[in-house]
Amino acid sequence: MSWGTQATNVTQKTAATEEPTSKFDADYYRQMFTQNRVNTITHRCAFVGHENTAKTGLALSLLAPEIEAGKQIFIFDVDNSAKATVDHVYPGAENIVVLPLHDETDESIFDDENNVDYKALLDKTSWYVNILAEQVKENPDAVGGVIFDGGSTFLKWCEHAMRASLLSRGIIDEEGDSFNQKEWRERNRLYRNILSRLHSLNVAKVYFTFHLKPVSQYMDDGTGKKVLMTVGFRPEWEKGTMRKFSQQVFLSRHMKKADPAAGVEGDRTLGDGEWVVRGTIEEMKGKNIEKVGSTHDILSVKAGKVEFFGLPWMLE
Repeated sequence: MSWGTQATNVTQKTAATEEPTSKFDADYYRQMFTQNRVNTITHRCAFVGHENTAKTGLALSLLAPEIEAGKQIFIFDVDNSAKATVDHVYPGAENIVVLPLHDETDESIFDDENNVDYKALLDKTSWYVNILAEQVKENPDAVGGVIFDGGSTFLKWCEHAMRASLLSRGIIDEEGDSFNQKEWRERNRLYRNILSRLHSLNVAKVYFTFHLKPVSQYMDDGTGKKVLMTVGFRPEWEKGTMRKFSQQVFLSRHMKKADPAAGVEGDRTLGDGEWVVRGTIEEMKGKNIEKVGSTHDILSVKAGKVEFFGLPWMLE
């Protein structure tokens, strides 16, 4: 099945929604305890950072062996920015498929008033996952990896879809912006469904990118007046997300002079106009566990020249 196949030709019944059938009897499950199963999964990794911290580029660098071997790489372009990175790093690469989601030319994701229909946008994402799962099932060796570029944006889509659903059912009004735990579970269900399905694909490498959001609190501004100030940043994801990933890399940009509001950290060893992206290893289960807590230069920009280092030890 190719990506040119129309959605109408793809069965809507997927493995994710089917009930267990009688063909999986007790003997089928019993043999799972005795056979040696080869684990083909190597990376389930989250890259977290502000804009311009090389999240997508770093994911592509870890897929270099698969790209060079001609395997297919699929990128869910949630943030509408992946294509520029791909065209810069791998110009003309036909085996890297960038899947547009919030596409202004796709009339199916807009309602009659030309507003984004977030339920339709989530359905489109789900269709892409369905088709990808079919391709992996038919030829698992052909797919080298998946990048879901924009997990934080996708979480917002799920929130908008939840809000629209609550409005349509009369649970909130147009001004409603306060939700209880039960209502938030609807957003989380939509979000976790896609993450779980991509996570469980029989594909060796799956990467997600996430943004950071500010953490604010009231502090003394030096005059005795309390003002709301940014005191740090945290991942913009649903709180259970971190448990999905065996590897987590937090990326940050460093310049000579710090800019806390923009999430830029100061480093006086850097020259004027020079900046560096660094990655701190927050999670590394199994292989390379000794790297947890370490920080590595990912790329540097000096005198207008970019030097990329990446994390080559993750490929060893």
